[in-house]
This record gives sequence, structure tokens and C-alpha cells, in this order.
Amino acid sequence: MLIIECGVAQTRAALIDGDIVTRFWFGPARGDEATDQAPRAGRKFTGRVKSINRSLNAAFIDIGDALDAYLPLKKNNEALAAEGALVGVTVKSPPRQGKGAVLKFNPDLEIQDDAPRRAPPIDDPVIDAVKAIGACAKKILIDDGPARAVLAAAGLKAEIEYEEHAVALFDLHGASDALGAAFERTVALKGGGRLIIDETQALTAIDVDSAGLGASSPARLREKMAIAAASEAVRQIALRNIGGHVVIDFPAIGAKSARTRFRAHLEKALLRIDGAGGGSFSKSGLFSFTAPHIAQSLVERFTECSPGDPVAGRHFTLDWQAKSALRACEHRLRASPRVKLRLAAGKDLYGYLNDRKTWIDRLNDRYGPRVEMTVDEKLEERGFDLSE
Repeated sequence: MLIIECGVAQTRAALIDGDIVTRFWFGPARGDEATDQAPRAGRKFTGRVKSINRSLNAAFIDIGDALDAYLPLKKNNEALAAEGALVGVTVKSPPRQGKGAVLKFNPDLEIQDDAPRRAPPIDDPVIDAVKAIGACAKKILIDDGPARAVLAAAGLKAEIEYEEHAVALFDLHGASDALGAAFERTVALKGGGRLIIDETQALTAIDVDSAGLGASSPARLREKMAIAAASEAVRQIALRNIGGHVVIDFPAIGAKSARTRFRAHLEKALLRIDGAGGGSFSKSGLFSFTAPHIAQSLVERFTECSPGDPVAGRHFTLDWQAKSALRACEHRLRASPRVKLRLAAGKDLYGYLNDRKTWIDRLNDRYGPRVEMTVDEKLEERGFDLSE
């Protein structure tokens, strides 16, 4: 089942298998499609050549993103990449760890604009959500009537239901809790034990910790833990949208029959990640493979470095906090049709929201002018507080 929430500042979706959330998708609010310049894999852009590096045999391209994208040059296309020229490109892989997207030439793209920007076609966000994570869904629940009509007109095979409910779909189906947990470094395993997940510059490392896991013997413990860890690690990789090189330190399994059972389970689990490849064990027992890098991971996209001592941590971006604040307003307004709210925001968050009048106007159009927004110097700069 795919659930889609159409908020005033963001469209978001979650894919649920049984009662387990397996994927997330985040896009612009309906009406903001043209402003969604995120360089996801497969998207087409008109880009401007900013510079050429002959030693790398590559060009750096402005595609309207904060980071210049990287375009490898080949003999059959390097003549097109003159500095200042506009070129058609397709995103091969999105930005990662502070580096821009990797591109490939798209000579068939008709260049109609005089500035870097995403090229059409640009889908309605609800269609984009279905294409990205919901193609296999047998049922779609959506909280917006006009958006449901868009899905119905698309001729999808899934059953589509408009669900008007006082409780938000993400809350109703457990996706809010799953989303919060997807930003945590540690993940508990059923029956005991945990995963420790670290996204680094070069790769994602996953350690398996046996804390609290019990079994009839040490050998059985290691096999039980490895099997549980394999299933949950694959789920977390998909849920967090982790791509690139992944290394997992599974517990060592001594018996040949147990290793055979575990590896068969691992191979089956990896089938849940489309395009996963290169899986192998090193001599030291580390398992590594590559996952497709289609879009930024949740951590990369929605958090950023924050000061820390001795190690820098991360905190949510200003954009994430702004959308979270408006979503909190929507949820309260939907649950209580007559309530009036006061949204107190820290200085930075207040300024960010105040600059995005379209979101505030949508909120007022949808629920009436029932939210008063104020700046509160006592709150953290990105913090907010909602009260009646």
C-alpha cells in the first residue's frame, strides 16, 4: 500500500508492506512542481558550462542546484562543452557528501531556455511519488480529493482511495514513527541485538552488535543474529535511501551448513534492492556490495553538519524544520476544525517561513486564517512551538 500526504509545503509518501514501512518519498507541494530542481537520477536539465578541467577531462556544470555538477568529457562530445555554453544533460547520480551530481550528455534534449533549469516533462508530485516508489502498490491512500482525481486519470492499476481523516495518514499507519527512527544511528533487531549505521564520505558502514540477543548456543546465536541483521540492514538501506558502497560487519559463522543458510538468506534479502550488485565477502569476513544511488539519502538531504566537540554532529535543515512546522499546523487544524493556533518560531525559522508566502497562503486557503505566526527569541533559531 502506498500512502500519500499532500501538504501545503510538501508532498510525501510511504510504501507499506503488511505493517512494515519499506520506502519513503518526498517532493514539492502540489503547485510547486516547477520549483523542484532536485537532481535525482534520470532527471533532465539544461545546464551551463562554468569551467573545464583538462586534467580531469571533465566540465563543471551549473544545473540550478547549489553544487556544480560533474560532466565527464569524451571525444565525441567535448566540443559541445565550451565555457558559457548551454548543454542538455541527464543526471546519472545525485549529489553525495558535498559533491555535485554526476551527469551525462543528452544531445537529444531540446534547449529552449537561456538559464540552467530542469527540463520538462515535470509530473504532478503524486504521479512522481507513484513512479518513484509505488509502481508495485495494489492500493493507494491519498488525503487530497483533486490529487486522487489526477491519479485516477493516469490509469493506474492500483485501487485508489481518498481518505479524509482527522489523523494524518503518516500517523495513522505508523510512517511518522518509522521516519523518525530512520534518522537514528542505531536500529534495534527483533529478539535483541542492534545495527549501528554510519554514512561516511566514501561508504556506508553497518556494524552488527549482539547486545541483548540470546540463543541456545554461541554458534546458533551468531547465525540467528546474522540472519536478523541481514533482513533489517536491507530494509534500512532502502528506507533511508542509501546508495553507493555499503560494508556490513556480520558476526562470524563457523559451521559450513550455517554459513550456507545465512548466505542464501542474504542473497534473497538483497533482491529487495533493485540494482544491488557486486556482493562479496572479504577474507576478514566483511560483506560489501553496491546499492543504486538514485537520490540523496535522508541524512544527506534533510540534515547538515552542526558544531560539535570533539566530533561535529548533524541537525535538521531549515527547510525541513519549516515544513515540519507547517505540517504540525495542518495536523492540528484537521483534527480540530474550530481551533485557532499560535505558531511561535525561532528567528531563523520565522524569517524562512515569512519569505515563503505561497505556503502560508495555501494554509489559509485550505483551513481558514486560523494560525498566528510570531517570532520567539527564547526558542532556538530553528525551533518552533505550537499552542492553542
